Amino acid sequence: MEVALVSAVLKIVGTKLAPLAIKEFRSKADVAKDIQELQDLVEEINDWLHTVGDKAIRNGRSSKWLKRLKEAAYDAEDVVHEVHIEAEKQDIKVTGGKNTMVKYLLTKPKSAVSEFKIAHKIKAIKSRFDAIVKGRSDYSTIANSMPVDHPVHHTRKTIGEVPFYTTVDETSVFGRDQEKNQITSELIETNSQQRIKIVSVIGLGGSGKTTLAKLVFNDGNIENHFEVRLWVHVSREFVVEKLVEKLFEAIAGDMPEHLPLQHVSRTISDKLAGKRFLAVLDDVWTEDRVDWERFMVHLKSGAPGSSILLTTRSRKVAEAVDSSYAYDLPFLSKEDSWKVFQQCFGIAMKALDTEFLQVGIEIVNKCGGVPLAIKVIAGILHGMKGIEEWQSISNSNLLDVQDDEHRVSACLWLSFVHLPDHLKPCFVYCSIFPRGYVINRRHLISQWIAHGFVPTNQARQPEDVGIGYFDSLLKVGFLQDQNPDQDWSTSDEVRCKMHDLIHDLARQILQDEFVSEIETNDQINRCRYLSLTSCTGKLDNKLCGKVRALYVSGRDLTFDKTMDKQCCVRTIILKYITADSLPLFISKFKYMGHLEISNVNCEALPEALSHCWNLQAIHVLKCTRLAVVPETIDSAVVTYICINFGKQPLAELKNFNNICAHSLSSS
Repeated sequence: MEVALVSAVLKIVGTKLAPLAIKEFRSKADVAKDIQELQDLVEEINDWLHTVGDKAIRNGRSSKWLKRLKEAAYDAEDVVHEVHIEAEKQDIKVTGGKNTMVKYLLTKPKSAVSEFKIAHKIKAIKSRFDAIVKGRSDYSTIANSMPVDHPVHHTRKTIGEVPFYTTVDETSVFGRDQEKNQITSELIETNSQQRIKIVSVIGLGGSGKTTLAKLVFNDGNIENHFEVRLWVHVSREFVVEKLVEKLFEAIAGDMPEHLPLQHVSRTISDKLAGKRFLAVLDDVWTEDRVDWERFMVHLKSGAPGSSILLTTRSRKVAEAVDSSYAYDLPFLSKEDSWKVFQQCFGIAMKALDTEFLQVGIEIVNKCGGVPLAIKVIAGILHGMKGIEEWQSISNSNLLDVQDDEHRVSACLWLSFVHLPDHLKPCFVYCSIFPRGYVINRRHLISQWIAHGFVPTNQARQPEDVGIGYFDSLLKVGFLQDQNPDQDWSTSDEVRCKMHDLIHDLARQILQDEFVSEIETNDQINRCRYLSLTSCTGKLDNKLCGKVRALYVSGRDLTFDKTMDKQCCVRTIILKYITADSLPLFISKFKYMGHLEISNVNCEALPEALSHCWNLQAIHVLKCTRLAVVPETIDSAVVTYICINFGKQPLAELKNFNNICAHSLSSS
């Protein structure tokens, strides 16, 4: 798995090195020679990694060698990325438009990246790769003593609206009719001694708790019985204030931007007053009775007969909230498991020989009746055409575990191992989002492109290639379509989510490259993915030095004004930050390729955007006070801009060909 991620970075390095290998530099500090030798080294290591794969990652020496290689690959890509962007920046200044890096190098520009600086950085990176290749002997000794596999070829609601992510395709759910009917009856049944009844569904991660809750939520009897239906995704972080905001969003259809908690709570009470409601609290982890009671205060205005449907992995949670009824969700039977597999595999099942079917049944039985594991395995097997590939899955030791929870994890790990290499970095990137985050397809593909995960030198448009990658991740179950009944062929608003277990997998793969808190230990020195939600602290050089993807949500984060400009960050997502800190973010991350700003109380976008020479896409969402967009933003650089605004800044956008502008005040 780690090998595939290293290989993906090396592939990007090789692609970006190619334009630098120019003969004219042979007489200038031998830059061209060093570039060509570095490119040869990168290709050699990458070819070797494809042959060996993860077979050799079995001890400390080989693992340390691979970590050194990964760090060098990241740093090489950062250097080449910086030179590439500075080259295009100079080319725009000289020629008035984007052109090739060759022009930049031949015009002898007096830029920040001088020929001497280029030579120095390339030589330093080449020296590191030379040392790593020399240290490959230990790695090779281990690898050569093990068998090497041949590469696998992968061919009624009275308030607001019911959120789209509560929909479910009932035809794709098997073996849950009895459970749905039983829970529906429990929710509707009134109890004069209870103002709010709590029904808990307890089950293993991936066992279908959320799917069952969706079936109940959309049942006709439930719609007719409850005047208001609300859905809140809770997850591990049980912060009462945040959950109250989610309740407000479920009721009002929007986040309580800049509203005090007292106002938000009063609005919830007013909307629920005298109404019988059903609130689904999905994926609850807290066992703290005090926190639970503090949350329940905000629901007390509902009419008698109101209910809460809670999903959780722990019986202790169900007991802590005083559930009236707790239901242990059983695993699927072998028959229903096979039906799920067939449904996920699709029409191609009809063409499978008996031998494939027999091995498929063996694999499905090892999934232990867990729907998520079955769906992901089905998606992976669908791309395997040879019986030996199916047998390698069936014979994998990863599946030979007795513990149910570990079996699910094993299925997910195995599915990632067999994911096509070009999809692995795209999947792992999704770790940057918080749990339960609704992902927009267009935005996600734009972020992949900014990181170089999607090739831009092909006949097809990179956005079209990215859609293919996105669809592939949907098919294998690593992303989950949030509205499967809608025809997305003509829509840009395709949205998806990640199951919490799959989200955990993505973060586990990155290990110490992912950081979600401002820490003081050595972990931040290796951080490449930084996701900060509701954090307090300061963004500084030490934290952001090597970060490639940045997600920030919340107003409590301060910004070190003395922080150096960062060259590594490719994508930035800013939500609910203060308007004062926005220009600081923009000015410090000048090499970003994708910028997303939402729910920021700003009247104008910073002029510093004009100096972001690599910025290809800007998404501004729910910034209701926005009125000014800098006219100096270069349309030759920014190829896509999407703005939801409160006023009409259309004059400032007239130079852009690819614009998505929508006035919130007119909707």
